[in-house]
Amino acid sequence: MNKNNKLNNDLSNGCNRDLDKDTGRSLNREKKIKNGLIFSLYGLILGAVAGGLVWLVLKVMNLGIEFLWDYLPEKIDGGLLYTLTVCLTGGLLIGLFQTKFGVLPDSLETVMGKLKADGTYPYNNIHVVACAALMPLIFGGSLGPEAGLTGMIVGLCCWAGDRLKYKGEQARELAEAGMAATLGLIFNAPFYGFANNYEHRRSENRKYFIAKEFRLLKTIVYICAIAGGFAGMMGLGHIFGDGGGLPRFSYEDVPTWSDWKYFAVFAAAGTLAGILYILVEKVTGKLAGYAEKRRVISCMTAGIAVALLGTAIPETMFSGEHQLSYLMEDWTGITAGLLVAIAACKIVLTNICIAFGWRGGNIFPVIYSGTALGYALAAFTGVNPVFAVAATVSALCGAVMGKPVTAVAVLFLCMPIRFVVPMLVAAYIGSLAASAYRKDK
Repeated sequence: MNKNNKLNNDLSNGCNRDLDKDTGRSLNREKKIKNGLIFSLYGLILGAVAGGLVWLVLKVMNLGIEFLWDYLPEKIDGGLLYTLTVCLTGGLLIGLFQTKFGVLPDSLETVMGKLKADGTYPYNNIHVVACAALMPLIFGGSLGPEAGLTGMIVGLCCWAGDRLKYKGEQARELAEAGMAATLGLIFNAPFYGFANNYEHRRSENRKYFIAKEFRLLKTIVYICAIAGGFAGMMGLGHIFGDGGGLPRFSYEDVPTWSDWKYFAVFAAAGTLAGILYILVEKVTGKLAGYAEKRRVISCMTAGIAVALLGTAIPETMFSGEHQLSYLMEDWTGITAGLLVAIAACKIVLTNICIAFGWRGGNIFPVIYSGTALGYALAAFTGVNPVFAVAATVSALCGAVMGKPVTAVAVLFLCMPIRFVVPMLVAAYIGSLAASAYRKDK
C-alpha cells in the first residue's frame, strides 16, 4: 500500500513539475513576444524620426547648393574666379571646423566598426556631425550624404537605446535597424539596408543576439524601422517637397545575345575602374598624410582640386545624384572619350575630397562614374546603353564596396530588376578581382 502511495506521489510530482515547466516556457515565450513587439514599436518610431532627419538634411543640402551654385552665379558672373573663391572659402571653413571638432563625419565603415567594438556610438555631438556632413556637400564636393547621415541616425538610436535601458547586442541591433532604415531612405532602396547588414554580419561571422526561433521578430524590427523611415520622409516630402533621389533607367525588353556578347567587356571595364578607385584611394591617402595635422591647408587643397576639376569638367562636382538625369538625356551628345574622362576624373576627385578632409560618402559618385563609363562603352559597341550601364556600374560598385549583394541592392534604385542576373554576375566579378588586388598590395 505504501509502495502504491509513493508511486502515485512520484507520478503526481512529476506531472506537476512538467506542468510548471510548460507554464514557465509559455510565460517566457509570451514575455519574449511582448518585449519583441515593444522593440518593434521603438524601431517604427525611431525609423520615422530617422526619416524626418534624413529629409531635413537633404533639404538643407539642396537649398544650400541652389543658393551657392544657381542663385548667386546669376547675380555674380565670376566664372573660374567665383568657383575658386567659393571652394576655397569652403575649404577654409571646413578646415577651421575640423581644427575645433576633429575630422568628421566618420565613414560608414568607421561607424559600423565603432558600433561593433563599443556596442554604442557617440551621440553627444549629432549637431556637429550634421554641420560637418553638410559643408562639403554644399560647397561642391564630389561626395554623397550617406556617411554623415548614418553617423547621426546611429547616434540617435544609441541615445534611445540608453534611455530605454537596452544594453550590448540589443542596443546594437536597435542602432543597426536605424542604420538599415537610413541607408534605405538615402538611396530610396529599402532592400539596401537589409543587404548591407547581412553582408556585414557574414563578413564578421556574427551570431544573432536572440534565439533562432525569434529571428523573425528581429526582421520585423528592421521592417518597422524602414517602414517608419519611409513614412516620415514621404510625409514631409509630400508637404514640403522631396529631398532627393536618383532617376530611374527604363528598359522594357529582355537582354538579348547582342547585349550579352559584350558583357565580359563591360564587367572588365567596371572592374578596372574599381581597381583605379582603390589605387587612387591609396595614393591620395599617402599624399594627404603630409598635411594631416594642418587641417586648414589640407581642406583648402581639396577646395582647389574641386574648383579646378569642376571648372574643367563640371560633371565631377557634387554627388552626381541630380546630374545623372542630365547624363541620361544628353549622353549621346558627349563623345565617348569625354565620358571616359568624366568617369576617371570623378573617381579621382572623390578620393581627393575624402582624403584631404572633405568627408562624405562615395556611393553616389561611384554610380555616376560607372554610368558615364557604361555610356562610353555603349557608344563604342553599339549595344543597348542601359544594359551596358547596368553591367559596368555593377562591376564598379562591387569592386569599390566589396559587397556584391549590397551593391546590386542599391542599384535597383535606378536599374530595371530584369537585369538582376548580369548585375549580380558583374558585381561578383568586380568584388572578387578587387579583393585579390587588395591582397596582392
